[in-house]
Amino acid sequence: MASKIELQTEFNVGLEALWNAVTKDKFDVLRKAAPHLMTDSQVLEGDGGLGTLVSINIGDAAAHIPPFKEKTVEFDEAGHFVSFQGIEGGFLKLGFTSYKVSFKLDDLEENKTLVKTTINYELDEEIDGTTQVVEDFTNIIGEYLKALTSYLENSA
Repeated sequence: MASKIELQTEFNVGLEALWNAVTKDKFDVLRKAAPHLMTDSQVLEGDGGLGTLVSINIGDAAAHIPPFKEKTVEFDEAGHFVSFQGIEGGFLKLGFTSYKVSFKLDDLEENKTLVKTTINYELDEEIDGTTQVVEDFTNIIGEYLKALTSYLENSA
């Protein structure tokens, strides 16, 4: 059965800086901002925009999550909207049958951005610990955004 989680968070970071950190510069910024979240990443195909396929190894913050591949399936530069879909490994080996994480960034005022996060997912019907795997997934997304924005706030 399909499920959805929606979150809204305000960050004290400018829209364009955060947009670049979530899209084009995400791996460079994440390596600097949160080495505990990601030990390795590679762009397997694409240029960072629509259709880009990446491979990611999660760090010590969630060492139980296997390496995974994600694809950028929606990318609207002007509207500041992007979606990443799990393709292989990671949470797909932990009970998710599919997932897509979307970020919509809205400018609230100078150096203040609203991030609307939508997580669409389906779980294997036979999975034990459904609540925990969804909580882990949501926490990783939250840690990812906090690490990016903290780094950007301190770099400004």
